[in-house]
Amino acid sequence: MAASRPGVLDYLDLWLLRLAKRRRAKHESDEQFYDTFFTEGDVEKYLHDVRNSTRLKRVAETYRALFGDGPARVVDVGCGLGMPVRVLPEAADYLGIEYSQASLALARKAHAGRRAEFRQGGFPDLPVEAAGADFTISLEVVEHVPDDAQAVCELGRITRPGGYMLFSVPSYFYWPDYMRLIGHYRHYSRAEVAARMDAAGFEILRGYPQMTAFWRGYHYVYVVFRAFEMLMRRTVRRDFAFMDTGLYRWIAQRVENHVARRESRDDANSTFVLCRRAQPVGESPA
Repeated sequence: MAASRPGVLDYLDLWLLRLAKRRRAKHESDEQFYDTFFTEGDVEKYLHDVRNSTRLKRVAETYRALFGDGPARVVDVGCGLGMPVRVLPEAADYLGIEYSQASLALARKAHAGRRAEFRQGGFPDLPVEAAGADFTISLEVVEHVPDDAQAVCELGRITRPGGYMLFSVPSYFYWPDYMRLIGHYRHYSRAEVAARMDAAGFEILRGYPQMTAFWRGYHYVYVVFRAFEMLMRRTVRRDFAFMDTGLYRWIAQRVENHVARRESRDDANSTFVLCRRAQPVGESPA
């Protein structure tokens, strides 16, 4: 993807990322990088941060639009903490695939007693049988893989013909220092995503609005709140959590309403897409 010239906000984003990753930036291997990607504290943040709740809502609504409340095999590749388990119908058969053993341990602990299985693994060979998924999820994963074309073909292998995939990769430019800090090999245009999907036997059905500028603004508000939280914990209350405040709940509700008003629009430039695996010739769609 062609790089655009960075602006003032790009420099601000890079500085904020360096600050956030100051304890995680230097690792000797990919395994060390991903084993520090999530911590115990991230579980609560994932449950409360509206950025994650809106994404999980998209997963849940997509599942119900395709399968209702009925059964379907869901394979979540690069599942991290496995949070889709919390929003999918009970009939869904959820399998989370995660490279990091540390993240898998957190996911199993967070979802103990729920209908879910977690396996360790990653590209190029996912620990899933061919055509084993009715609904594959791959959100912000493939940009972390050196051979992304092979990775998307592997997603095609595990998705049954006529099955679906919810897929996202980042669409905007950052310079190499940013990518190194966050573990990305590349970012994408919609045309590049379409080419990868076509080569792997997927048809893009629609693109979801990514609202990059909106989420960027939200992130700045989030950083201010986090700084205030740290100040409160050091001076007034050690257990203060800004996500538990009425003000944050008010902000989150308005963010969710804003996203919902735009969710139905098909964005032809988006790199967050719903795809369908091609049917063999002569077979009817499921």
